[in-house]
Amino acid sequence: RFATRHQTNSTIDTSNSLFDNVNSMLRQFNAILRYANGVYFLDQRTKAKAISEFGFDETVTDDDVVGDIKISDRGISKTFNSVNAQIIDPSNSFEPRSIAFYNSQYKKQDKNIPRQGSYEAPGISNYFNARMNIKQVLDESRAWLDISFTMAPRGYLLLAGNLIAITNERFNWVKK
Repeated sequence: RFATRHQTNSTIDTSNSLFDNVNSMLRQFNAILRYANGVYFLDQRTKAKAISEFGFDETVTDDDVVGDIKISDRGISKTFNSVNAQIIDPSNSFEPRSIAFYNSQYKKQDKNIPRQGSYEAPGISNYFNARMNIKQVLDESRAWLDISFTMAPRGYLLLAGNLIAITNERFNWVKK
């Protein structure tokens, strides 16, 4: 309630390319610069919808997968129960301010072993924006699987960065 969801207060480094500067700013608010049909366009990462709401063009089925699906998790070293970040704080004469976000439930699940991660947010100068992003990083670290597979030609219709639904009987991933 104290901040809009996304803000940026970036410094443009003219020694970096335009593309790198733009992507640095977009990272602050979960955005992606896409390139399709010769045009760049902006898209923002959103919360996943219910599996039942994915349409045919957003669903990968067993018939679409060529060969095997490979699954790996990031491992315990990439799973956090607290995340730290530093922001440049205007209310502190633009000096760095440390922010930490901790989840006691996650620590309990980790048998009370501290697992700290860090988040870089060079373009965020608002404490509340930083906390929202840090919480997201923390939550995402708890539920992350890498899934790789080769897809039939229909896969060319998917856009990089879009959420898709994967149904697979072997893993009991079924659309309800």
